[in-house]
Amino acid sequence: METIEYQKISEKIKQLPDFLLHEISDYIDFLLYKNEKDWYTSLNDEQKAIIEQGRNDIRQGKTHRHQDVISEMDAYIKSKEK
Repeated sequence: METIEYQKISEKIKQLPDFLLHEISDYIDFLLYKNEKDWYTSLNDEQKAIIEQGRNDIRQGKTHRHQDVISEMDAYIKSKEK
């Protein structure tokens, strides 16, 4: 299937006027750069699963407000100072 897509893209590029080829080249460079800089692709399966679990928690409302966590931690620290 990848070969078919490559061939379709190649044929489309061949139909473009020469003055647009520079733009196509720039865009391909951008896509290559973007792919190299996408940190998600460098994660292992366990790390990706942890991120997905976090996303599921957010969807299910299993979250805490930042200020609530700060208040709770302040109270905890103050209780340990005594």
